Amino acid sequence: MTPPSEKTAIGLINQPLTLPCGLLLPNRLVKCPMQETLAVAPFFDPPVDKFMNLYTKWADANYGLIITGQVQIDIRFLSIKGDVVCHDKATEEPHFSKWKQWAKIAQAGGTPCVVQLAHPGRMSPAGAGNRPADMPALCPSSVPVKLGDSWLDKMALDKVLGTPRAMETEDIDAVVADFVRGARVAKEAGFAGCQLHGAHGFLLSQFLSPHTNRRTDSYGGNPEGRLRLLKRLVAGIREICPPPFCLSVKLNSADYMAEGGLTQDEALTQVRWLVTCGMVDFVEISGGNAENKTSKLHHSFGAKSLEKAPQMSESTRIREAYFTEFAERVQGLTLQVPIQLSGGFRSRTGMADAIDSGVCSLIGLGRTAVLQPNIPRALLLNPSVPDEAALAQSHIVRGQWFARMIPVKVVGAGLAIQFFYHNMRRLGNGLQCDPDVSIPWVVFEGLMETFRSGLMQTVQRVLQSLPVVDKGKGD
Repeated sequence: MTPPSEKTAIGLINQPLTLPCGLLLPNRLVKCPMQETLAVAPFFDPPVDKFMNLYTKWADANYGLIITGQVQIDIRFLSIKGDVVCHDKATEEPHFSKWKQWAKIAQAGGTPCVVQLAHPGRMSPAGAGNRPADMPALCPSSVPVKLGDSWLDKMALDKVLGTPRAMETEDIDAVVADFVRGARVAKEAGFAGCQLHGAHGFLLSQFLSPHTNRRTDSYGGNPEGRLRLLKRLVAGIREICPPPFCLSVKLNSADYMAEGGLTQDEALTQVRWLVTCGMVDFVEISGGNAENKTSKLHHSFGAKSLEKAPQMSESTRIREAYFTEFAERVQGLTLQVPIQLSGGFRSRTGMADAIDSGVCSLIGLGRTAVLQPNIPRALLLNPSVPDEAALAQSHIVRGQWFARMIPVKVVGAGLAIQFFYHNMRRLGNGLQCDPDVSIPWVVFEGLMETFRSGLMQTVQRVLQSLPVVDKGKGD
């Protein structure tokens, strides 16, 4: 163990880490999953040309681990236009070669990459995915999303998300099969592992939360029942993807709802099972959902969290991350499985302090990895940059007044994150990130793109309807 006097911030975050499955991570910095929104219909395969630009930046940046953006496991239910999908033909050509190319691109720099597998459940909006307009989204119980109390909010939510259908046992079995297929595709394509997305109000977290899981069968009713689906997934994936394939789970520390949601005590029970089951290699901790009231992660777009990098001290912890309190409770479980803490990290010293204090073993960087894709190599692990200057740029999103002007919360509340989707699309198109772009401009560009794509489709339909002379037949 390094004596306190010899510890350095770079030295702490640059330590390699071997996961229980045997996978070696060269350092403690993890590129968190952020939806790239670059895939296109009808199959939503990995867009290799775009990912060549985007993932090459992360692959060359010297992260310890890369986690992909969400990959949906059911083509009928996407969370947003542009999600990659692991559909039932993913292992066939021409689809599978795209998966293999993606794995090769993402890991070209020597950093392992794992695929995040997800299902949005009740958070799948109409028009996102290949399903009939009258097919509702799925949820453990028929609990619609609630955002705002005005008639406009209720009308918009009814049109965008509607009331989800409570899942039958057959639906649950199908979801298990789809997740297992996703893990198998990731493994066969050459990825180092997969992560199950059990946070942020998506389907797995809907099963884990008493707010959305009001079932009375074996998949609900109590904490053990709410955990059953996740247990099935972990066991099912491990059966076909043994070590050294890495298996991770991302969990909420809480729903951060006023009442009726997942509490920290129950979340701690869920983590306890994951870290003691002997099948999971690391757990990522985050928090909140679409209806949350107090999660710092979901209300962190409008103010600087740090003006300058704090100094490390043996007597005073920096506590920079949003979910540090819960992570400290997790460490009381006497862990054999590393914990990744994501959300809120901005300084090299804050990250190093979290590792040194034992709060976590891995540092998740999400929005920072979009604004500054090369931040590990250029700043955090660069010895020529002193600690006091090793600070990620602010996450302030400009033009939030525009979002607040929109009377419909389901629309306005989602505009800030569009800033990051916009910048990932820029990176995917070979452009640089634009940290100064404002929400009104992002909305305008989105409307123009919709107009252009709609106009192109109209022109194509007109051309297809015109009589064509078959010159090959000479008539």
